[in-house]
Amino acid sequence: MYISFLNSILRSVQKRHPGRLLYYPTKVSIETGNICNLRCPLCPTGDENADDAVKGFLSLPDFKIIFDKIKPFVKTVDLFNWGEPFLNREISGMIKYARESKPDLRMFIDSNFNIVSDEQLDSVVRNGLDVLKISCDGVSQEIYEKYRVGGNIRDVLDNIKRLLAKKEELGSDRPHVIWKYLVFKHNRHEVEKAREFADELGIGFEASGMRVDCGREIFEKIEESVDRDREWIPDDPEYNNYDVLEKTRDFCVKPWRTLTVNWNGDVVPCGAIYDCGTYSFGNLLRESFDEIWNGKRFLEARKIINGKAGGTDVVCSICKANGYQFF
Repeated sequence: MYISFLNSILRSVQKRHPGRLLYYPTKVSIETGNICNLRCPLCPTGDENADDAVKGFLSLPDFKIIFDKIKPFVKTVDLFNWGEPFLNREISGMIKYARESKPDLRMFIDSNFNIVSDEQLDSVVRNGLDVLKISCDGVSQEIYEKYRVGGNIRDVLDNIKRLLAKKEELGSDRPHVIWKYLVFKHNRHEVEKAREFADELGIGFEASGMRVDCGREIFEKIEESVDRDREWIPDDPEYNNYDVLEKTRDFCVKPWRTLTVNWNGDVVPCGAIYDCGTYSFGNLLRESFDEIWNGKRFLEARKIINGKAGGTDVVCSICKANGYQFF
């Protein structure tokens, strides 16, 4: 409690401070693996030709090392980044270890939910995963598979029903299940039907506009992204994230608030970076948290974003030059 209170005070005092921070982030993303069973066109994870990231799964022993280093100050953990979390056969052990180590921790998972075992379903319910977002962008197979290539809408819906049955069996109100619907040009007409399906199932529903190629977006100007991926962008202004001339920002708060740990321990400042090895800020399996959080690359990133330093090889300089595109 004292650490949490002190963290909050120092965070308010050092807001956007360009140097060493005396507080630690309360939210951390831990990638359980960067391998996926689907081949979504705007995601590099399922692209067999995208060889700019080393593939693998986080092991349970390595998860424990990482989690123990963030446990004193973290409040929220996302157990995903690139890849499908439930492909990792040890994810149940990770959820259990995190819950037992820090009972008040909030845990989130985002999944395409095409493949999930009975043991995994039991674990997310029994160990109180807080939120499970299920990415499902359609209600008919024809529309769903246009983006979720290799996926099966029937499997997704059946797995949702299995999860809800497990919640009822164990008398648990967790996880809170949310149908996450990315709106593209081709699936806008099925949004309301998906919302109705979610209501019938008794789960939450979120519809939001899609992003352009998420492996490239911070490395290019928004005009380039929109021109290349225009076929996917919805016409409906409610869901068109690129329907205004100015979608770029002049500041990014992520190096002050959070970080992402890749499956092999590499640390990057946000989840928009696919090639974590090339742009790594350190490795949490080999270094202490403070050595990374207040290390050379994080300090450079904060200075660059604050306009206190020029361009360097730190990835944040590239993102800033391109206007912190959308992410």
